[in-house]
Formats: sequence, structure tokens, C-alpha cells
Amino acid sequence: MTMSENNQDLLDHCLQEIKEGDIKNVRFELIDLNGIAKSKTITARHFQSLAKSGILLPAGIYCIDSVDEIIKDENMQKYVWSDVMCHSDLTTFTVLPWVKKTARVLVSPSTACNGVQIAVDPRNLALKQLSVLKERNLSILSSFEYEFWVFHAATREPISDGYNTLATLRLAKHQHFFDRLTENLYGAGIDVECVHSEHAFGHFEMPIAPVFGIKSADNATTFRTGVKEMAIQDNYVASFMTKPGEGRDGAGAHLNHSLWSEDGKTPKFSDPSRPYGLSEIGEHWIAGLLAHAPALSLLQAPTLNCRDRLKPGAFAPINATWGVDNRSCAIRWKERGHHGSHVEDRIGSSAGNPYISLAAMIAAGIDGIDRQLPLPKDVPFDKSAQDEKNVPPGTELLLTKTEDALNALLSDKVMVTALGQEFVAFFEGLKRHEMKVFQESTQWGGSKLNWAKKYYFEYI
Repeated sequence: MTMSENNQDLLDHCLQEIKEGDIKNVRFELIDLNGIAKSKTITARHFQSLAKSGILLPAGIYCIDSVDEIIKDENMQKYVWSDVMCHSDLTTFTVLPWVKKTARVLVSPSTACNGVQIAVDPRNLALKQLSVLKERNLSILSSFEYEFWVFHAATREPISDGYNTLATLRLAKHQHFFDRLTENLYGAGIDVECVHSEHAFGHFEMPIAPVFGIKSADNATTFRTGVKEMAIQDNYVASFMTKPGEGRDGAGAHLNHSLWSEDGKTPKFSDPSRPYGLSEIGEHWIAGLLAHAPALSLLQAPTLNCRDRLKPGAFAPINATWGVDNRSCAIRWKERGHHGSHVEDRIGSSAGNPYISLAAMIAAGIDGIDRQLPLPKDVPFDKSAQDEKNVPPGTELLLTKTEDALNALLSDKVMVTALGQEFVAFFEGLKRHEMKVFQESTQWGGSKLNWAKKYYFEYI
């Protein structure tokens, strides 16, 4: 295999970083359907050859659930026992400050060794939608705003108690841990904008600064894995499980974003001459998100446990509504000047796969633009969208049952076509498997929450 001149320059840069940092190991890493990082750690002396040739990983990675059980689905059988050749994206080579003398590079699959084309990889899914956006001379600036949980490893008790959002003193006891997170993540290229406590016990939020293209999802995956690793090193457990306790709020992953010209120089959402400062293309984009909100509610909040977040009073959206600076809506327009105005997609949960979330949102927004969908006449909301008296008749709900949400996705032909039949078939297989495991585990009266904690807490 010959490398392009650009790739050779990137490889030379990586080799220089390995030499200067005395790097001993490099992880070749991809993200599975569950949003979990999978990797092989190879010795640095083999990095150059594998960066050129690619690395073999089991294709069965795409056929397992969060606890590594193989999913018995006929669509997945062609992958279960074969390998897949994965090639590294050298632009993602990163030295990991929290792991001794270790770097990481993200990889994406091409073709399985049995000749079968791989069409289910989440990162490739997002790259495809970004290319569709580029065909329309557009680019996207985006960032994930993560909420997550931190518990003591030994006791499984949250590291903070009380309901006191943004309280300064809730961070004081653990300032060293959060400082370590932000410093090390920044060293790995993840620019965390701030840290604050959230409403529930052991509940925190860390928004990531926006970037263009696939890098926002790359940053999100590095962030999630890094937070969990550093928590382990400090005798904590960090979890992106959406709702690990009764009575607690759910953890969200808001996807803040704006459209720009292809070169990233001209903002496309802002138009001061129009109502709310929202451009025509911005209106169509939001209308697309609303039109496909039921499907997005599963793609961006995928686990059975995620459904428990989408309830009134839980600081999460429950219907396909939009508003100007209104947190009760699914889609929040934030007018922040010509270059800073953006949309906050509040549907996603912390357990969602960032690549799937990004891909699905782009597919929905593009449909709104292509069909020039209008916004509902009775919105934006300036009241609570959580009060059904304020919601116009016919407004779509964000479905609280996985079966209903799955059916909404399968019946959404636009989303199925955009994401691909094979990906949707695999995603459906994973969801039906989760529902089956849950039913079998709780059929004799077992607790749904206890099952969910065993199934998601450690791994998501």
C-alpha cells in the first residue's frame, strides 16, 4: 500500500511525537454501536507498519451489546466470525496525558476479510452525512455538552449529595479531580469550556468547545473514555448511563451546532433582519429536526434506560417543540450575535453514541433544507413545553417506550434511507436484543433499575 504525500507528512509527524514523547504504546481504537471504545494497544515500534497497512479487528465488535454478549440476529451473522481491516485516521493521533507513555489513533473499517462491505460503523456513518452536507456547500460547527455521574468505586455512593445546581461548594471537595480532568483533556486536544455541578447527587456537566466536522464527535468519544479512565485512577466510577437512580434527573448530551459556508467563514443560521434573528435555512433546518424528532429520540437517546429521562419535570424534552432560549423545548434557538448564534439539540442523552447522534441530526436537518420544511405556526414557545395545555394539537411526542420509538425510526423512510438499510437493521437488532434481555431478566419481578445498572453503568 502506498501512502499519499499528505498521509506521509502526517505519519512523519506522528513518528516525531512518538520519539519526542518516548511513547511506548499506541491504541488503535474504534467506537462500537453502543458508543464504547474498543482498541488494540500495540507497541510503538509497530506503529509505522500498521499505520500504513491497517490493523485487523474482529467484525463481531458491531454485533455485541454493552456487556459483550453476541446478538443473535440474522443480519449480523455475516460479521460475527470474521475480521475487518481498519485504517487509521492519522489526524486523530493523540498522546494521552492520563496514560503513561501512550498515544491513540482512531480507526475506521473498510472491508471485512470475507469481502463483505462494512456499512454499520458509526464514525463512517457520520463522515457520510458530513459529505452530504458538503455537497450543499455547507459545513457544521458543533459540540457536545455532557452530563455524567461520579461515584465512589468502593461504595457506589455519589461523590456529592444534595440538590443544588451550580453550587460552588459541591465542587470544592473534589476540585483536584475536576482540575485533573480539564488539564489532561486539554492536553489531548479536548477544550472543556467549564465544569459545574448539576441538579442530582453526583451529577456534573462539562461542555466541550465547538469544532468543525467530525472532530466534535471524535472529541466526544475521547472525552467519555478519558473521564472514565481518570475516574478509575482516582478510585471513582464515572458513568454516562442516563439515569442510574430512582428520583434522579437523567444525564443529557445536548448537541450545540450551527451551519456555516463550506470554508467555515460565513455563518448560515443568523439573519438579524428576520424574526428571532434566525435565517431561512436555519428555519428549514430546525423544521427538519422537529419532523424527525421521534426517530432522533431513539438514535440520540438509544438505551432502554434513556427512555426514563423523557418525562415531564426531568429537565428533558418530551415533545417535538422549539423555542427561543427555552430549555423546556426539544430544540432551543440561542441568538448570540451573528457568529455565535446556534441551535441546541436537547434530545440526546449522555448514553448516546456521539457519531450516531451527529449523523442522525445532520440527516434530519438536511431533509428540512432539501424539502424547505416550514416551522410550525404556533411556535416558538415562550411558555413551558412540558405543560400539555401549551402544546398545539398534533405535536409529535418523544416516545417513552423503546418499541414505540423503534417503530417510529423504522417508519421514517427519510432517516432509514439517509443512514442506510444495513445500519438501521443492525441498530434494530441491538435494540430488540436489549428489550429481550430486559424482559428475561425482570420477568419474575426483578427491578428495572437494578437490571439497567448492571447492563449500562460500568460500560457506558
